[in-house]
Amino acid sequence: MQQRKLLHKTPLEYWEERANHVLSHFNYQEPDEIDIYEICYRYGIKVKHHNKDTTFSVPKEGRRGIIYLQSNLPADEERAILAEEFCHLYAHAMDQLSASKYFIEKQENQAKRMAAYLLMPSRFMENVYKMAEFNEIGVLIEEIADYFVVPEEFAHYRMQLDASREMGRTLRRWRGEYGSIEWIE
Repeated sequence: MQQRKLLHKTPLEYWEERANHVLSHFNYQEPDEIDIYEICYRYGIKVKHHNKDTTFSVPKEGRRGIIYLQSNLPADEERAILAEEFCHLYAHAMDQLSASKYFIEKQENQAKRMAAYLLMPSRFMENVYKMAEFNEIGVLIEEIADYFVVPEEFAHYRMQLDASREMGRTLRRWRGEYGSIEWIE
């Protein structure tokens, strides 16, 4: 039964579950309370700032490692990039230097997806959707980004994940089968 249940999950739900598992160890009541530095610390991941134009992580055993974070990034961008690097170490814990381009792209997509669920959990996204229903003129993407302290592109990506999941649910109801549609940019 457990295997059958797992087979019918979409990748969207899987990465959301992983993010929720991480968040379950904390008691964040508002989205701006999600402290990615605290999360890194609790998982034994060191964060070091450097003056290069790139950010990368060096994995160690047991989902640990060091994240080398580009200095002087805007706070929202730093938060999103750090979350993505944390997700690399948490989910993959491997060096990408000898991996194929396809494998690297797959890992990048997975880390970005998990980071989106980590910084913008569904329980807080529900507040955004309720506000949009309540407010006749809707909610601007920049307001959503400010609410979660993430870049606008990141907020847009997270909303696309929800839209993709809804489309997949609609198709499953329509055909009585399991599946999903994902937007790939």
